[in-house]
Amino acid sequence: MKAAGANRVVPPWAASLLARLAQSAPSIVTVEALAELLDESAEVKADAKTMVKGLVRLGWLRPAGVRGAWAFLPAGVDDLGDPYLGLRAWAAVAPTARFALAGETALWHLGYLPRRPADVTVWVPFKKALPKGLEGTVRLVTTEFPKNVDDQTFSPTLALIKKRRLDLTAWASKLPAFGPEAVLVQMAQRPASIASWVEVAPVLENVVADIDIERLKLLLSSSTDAAKQRAAYFCELSRASMHAMELLPKRLVPVDLGKKGTGRWDNVTHVTDRLVFPLLNANAKG
Repeated sequence: MKAAGANRVVPPWAASLLARLAQSAPSIVTVEALAELLDESAEVKADAKTMVKGLVRLGWLRPAGVRGAWAFLPAGVDDLGDPYLGLRAWAAVAPTARFALAGETALWHLGYLPRRPADVTVWVPFKKALPKGLEGTVRLVTTEFPKNVDDQTFSPTLALIKKRRLDLTAWASKLPAFGPEAVLVQMAQRPASIASWVEVAPVLENVVADIDIERLKLLLSSSTDAAKQRAAYFCELSRASMHAMELLPKRLVPVDLGKKGTGRWDNVTHVTDRLVFPLLNANAKG
């Protein structure tokens, strides 16, 4: 047996398999994926489930938070430091699962925020849930989109990815994520789903400047009138009055943004802003 990192060894029965894993370097391993590798190797006779147990015991595999998936740690690596490991595990065991990085997490990947948020914000479809192993490990949002909208529509456009000089093949850590239009819908439907408006308020104008108004109108089409008014207000506040007028419903009613403090009434959208404008005003004075 040869030492391989922190007290890990390569026993003869696992040498061939570990060599294959080292070559492909998967972040997540499932029983099915391991079985395929074993089928390709005539040297290993054990079944995949037995191999998983052995590799977990030796420290080559670690639980990834979702049943049926494990994280692979290459030689010399003791901590993968991947905040999305559980999401990758979910995608591996349930390829049809729908989720996307949202809120501040998406804004950071899009380059609007200077620091990675402490929490990972994840969207799942309305009335859907996370796997039990991921509950409590991420901030969950359930923004509602029209039923006829596919996942590609709430992702950023190719034009925006090029504009912001993001890597098309690796942006958002290769996970599905919201574009600015979907984030704006999230903000409008559930302002409280944004954990730190202190961070988001100063970049709101940049986010609005990058939206595709037709895409935003589509994503917002099944939202309540109150959400449409908030979305219009975000545009109005960000000097995009033309967009604001396109988003407003026919009938306007008084709508709140934030619940405490002195509010700023916007006569165009009929929104009383107790949340964003006070932060922008405080920053301007500072």
